[in-house]
Amino acid sequence: MMMAAGRTTAILLVGLLLAACAEIDFAATVMKSGDQEPKGHYKVGQPYEIKGVWYHPAEDPFYDEEGIASWYGEPFHGQLTANGEVYDMNELTAAHKTLPMPVYVRVTNLENERSLVLRVNDRGPFIAGRIIDVSRRGAQLLGFEGKGTARVRVQVIDQESGKTWAELGREPVGAESASAPAIDLTHEDPGGGLFVQAGAFTNAANAFVVSNALVGTGEVHIIRAVVENRVFYRVRVGPFLARGHADRIREQVMGLGFHEAIIVTVM
Repeated sequence: MMMAAGRTTAILLVGLLLAACAEIDFAATVMKSGDQEPKGHYKVGQPYEIKGVWYHPAEDPFYDEEGIASWYGEPFHGQLTANGEVYDMNELTAAHKTLPMPVYVRVTNLENERSLVLRVNDRGPFIAGRIIDVSRRGAQLLGFEGKGTARVRVQVIDQESGKTWAELGREPVGAESASAPAIDLTHEDPGGGLFVQAGAFTNAANAFVVSNALVGTGEVHIIRAVVENRVFYRVRVGPFLARGHADRIREQVMGLGFHEAIIVTVM
C-alpha cells in the first residue's frame, strides 16, 4: 500500500481492505504508458519506521528480488505519492519500500510469465512478505487484478534498453543477449497499407515488451515518432492490403489483452 508523507494513519486503516481488492479481467503484458509527464522529483529518502520496522532507502541498481506483489487503487487515486507526483491508478507505476524514486523496474509475474516495466514513485507495501505494490493498471496487465496478489520477480532496469544493470554490465559493447528486444526500432512507417496499432508509448522499454508479446500475429514494427515535441513509440502489426485481414488481426491483438488496438492507414 502506498505511503506518502503524512498518510501513515490512512495506510494502517485501509491496509487489510486494499489487500482484498479484486476485479476479474484478462490482461496482457503491457498497454499504454501515461500521457502526463511525471511532476515529482528524484528522491532516495531517509530511514523511516512503520509499525516498528525500520526501512533504509538506498540506490540499488542491481536490485533483483522475488516475492509477493499487490496492487492499490482507491482511495489513493489523485493523492500525492512519496516523491511528489499525483498518483493515477491507471498509469504504469508502483510503490517500493526502499528503492529511489523514480526508478524503472521490470516486474515479472512468475505465475503466468507476463512482464511489465513500471516506474517506482511511491513507498509501500507495508505488509510482511510483499515486495512491491503496483498500480491497478499494472495489476490488470500483469494478470492478477482479480486475485489481488501474485508471486513476482522485481529487477531494476535501464529505461532505454529495458535491460537490468547486471545484464548491461555483463555484456561486451555491441553484444546481444537473450533479453534483447526481438523487434528493431525504426523512424519511418514501413510501406503503405493498413496496420493494427497496439499502442503508442512514451516509454521505449514498454514498446519493446509489447512488440515481443505480439510476435506471431504478423510483421511487428516499432516506429519512433515526435508529436508536438514529445517522443512516442508506436507498436504496429502489418501492413495488410484487405480490411478484413486487418480486422481479424486486430481481434487477435485484442484477444491478447490490448483492448485499445486500432486500425490505422499509412499512405
